[in-house]
Amino acid sequence: MRSDQRAPIEHAMRVFDQQYRDRGMRSQRTYPNEALIRFLASRYFDRPIGDRAAIRVLEVGCGSGANLWMIAKEGFDTHGIDSSREGIALAEVHLREKWRVSATLVVGSFAALPYADACFDVVVDVVSLQHLNLTDSTVALADITRVLKPDGALFSHRLSDLSVMRESGRRVDSATLDNISDARMPLANNGPTSFWSPDLARGMYARVGLAVESMERTGRTYPDGMFVEYLSLVGLKTR
Repeated sequence: MRSDQRAPIEHAMRVFDQQYRDRGMRSQRTYPNEALIRFLASRYFDRPIGDRAAIRVLEVGCGSGANLWMIAKEGFDTHGIDSSREGIALAEVHLREKWRVSATLVVGSFAALPYADACFDVVVDVVSLQHLNLTDSTVALADITRVLKPDGALFSHRLSDLSVMRESGRRVDSATLDNISDARMPLANNGPTSFWSPDLARGMYARVGLAVESMERTGRTYPDGMFVEYLSLVGLKTR
């Protein structure tokens, strides 16, 4: 990947590294994403927990481990990757000392996953891929598809195009801001942030060989009346 293509990804990496250094475990939530729990429950929680070790789950952008500990507690073969060494270091301590579970953790890039082809049953993303622009998203989604087994699933929870912050910054492509620059807005100053419509999501997935199995809109209204909406997407590998 050329240096000019790396710049937006490296910007996002620097933002989150700094947050982990400054705030430690307070930089992210402690408990898992509710939509992710529903996704895993609908597919796998009817299986005895002892049988789930055969199901390999990778979280891209695992951060400090808020989702990973739940995945590991539920008996899955759990893996996490994040571009931030600070985040991975926090996750290692968080999983071991608070939750008494283990996961295989790696520092690495979404755009060049250090895994063999077709080695994961599930890849999950909770508000991490949303920090890539459309060009980088295509690269990352293609590599996620590569590491999924045939009929494997990508679960992704990301900001939608109906969120109040979608115009609060300099646009770098049709869906992405360089930053949510208005400090009054939710999720401000987290670096590059992309807001996807359902049509865009379907098109991006189809381009890399993922078929959208389900898509759900969920929203949150902040105390000041600002509305933030997310898309919870399940994509299946089709080729």
